[in-house]
Parts: sequence; structure tokens; C-alpha cells
Amino acid sequence: MGVQAHPAPGESDGGSRLSTDGRNGRGQGFRNWPALLILSMLVLTNGALVAAWSAGHAVALGKEHGFLEYAQLALVLPAFLLFWRSWRHGRDSDRTAAGALAMLVAAAFVREIDVKTLGGPEWFWWLSHHGLQEILLVAMTLPILWYLARNWRQWRGLLRLLFAPAAIPLVLAGTLLMISVYLDRRVVVEGRMRFWEEFIELNGYLFLLVSAWNHWVIVRRHSADPGCGP
Repeated sequence: MGVQAHPAPGESDGGSRLSTDGRNGRGQGFRNWPALLILSMLVLTNGALVAAWSAGHAVALGKEHGFLEYAQLALVLPAFLLFWRSWRHGRDSDRTAAGALAMLVAAAFVREIDVKTLGGPEWFWWLSHHGLQEILLVAMTLPILWYLARNWRQWRGLLRLLFAPAAIPLVLAGTLLMISVYLDRRVVVEGRMRFWEEFIELNGYLFLLVSAWNHWVIVRRHSADPGCGP
């Protein structure tokens, strides 16, 4: 009677784990196709806008309530929805980060619509030209600080998320948006320069959308495996 060879303890399990991990690794890249799509859109959009600028369309594209401003608003909405979903389904620092970023994106939306240009009755026109925009921004920013202070136990986790590689698009988005705010308030005075201010701002919102998707991926991964890192 022949002796049947049995695999060493854990050998077959290890092989199956390796094959499963391999499949998961390939699947992870496929599941991240939205981030790749957004990055591709960023490259193509930048190329098209630079071509339009060189063709002499800078003033038309960069004007108030022009194409670039509407494109920015179109990017803010999906970024807000992704952060909101992350807040609903996240836990601990993932949830806190998503909530703060969702409120910050909502404040950015209010900044972009510029209530001074909305029209309306005379009383609204008067308010919009006497600090209504600033009041709304302060009213939407203060709750973010209160929310973060209330969840101070999550600060260590928030710092861990901030210094993770997945947060690089968020850092780029914040940097570009701060540059655009500076240009808008201190430098931009005419159409061609305004094009570059809006161009930088559009890229900031594109990276913000990448960041929102990255955070949603992190939330889903932590839901499936609470022990994994950011």
C-alpha cells in the first residue's frame, strides 16, 4: 500500500492565499479605474485648455461665469457626494475626515457660486453686496472647527491619514486652491491672467475629486478589513 504524501501544514492554505492575493491585487487595480479615469481627464483637460489658450481663447474661457467656473462647479458636486458617502459608511478617523472634508467642499461650492451675481429682489441684492458671501463662508467654516474639536480623540488617526500616500492628491488640491485664492485676491486684474487663475483652480478641484475617491476606497477597504492601514 503506497504512502500518500500530504502537504506540509499550511502549505496548501498558503498557496491558495497567494493565488487569492494575486487575484485581489489585480482586482484592486481594476477597482481603482475611476481614479485613473479622473487623472486621465486631468491630463486631457489641461492639454485642451493650453491649446485653447494658445489659440487666443483665454479671455472667453476665464471670464466670470464662463466655461472654467462651470467646470469647477461640476467637479465639486461629485467630490462632495463621495466624502458624504465616506462619512456615512466610515468609522473613527475615516468618518471624521470625511465629514470635515464634506463640509469644506460645501463651503467651496458656496464660494464658487458667488451670491453677488445671483440677482433676486432688492433686499437680497443689498445683502449680497454687504457681506453675505463672507457671512455664509464663516457660518460654514466654523462648524468644521467645532466638528474636529468634538472628535479630538481621532486626531492621531487623522494625522495618519494625512501623511499616507493616498493623501497626496488632497495636499496638491489644497496647495493649488490656495494659490488660486491668492491670485484672485492679489494678482489677477485682467482676462488673460484670470484664465490661469481659473486654470489652477480647476486643477485643484480635479485633484480634490481624486482625493475624494481615494478616501472612499480607504473606507471600503477598512470596512472589509478593519486591521489594514490607510
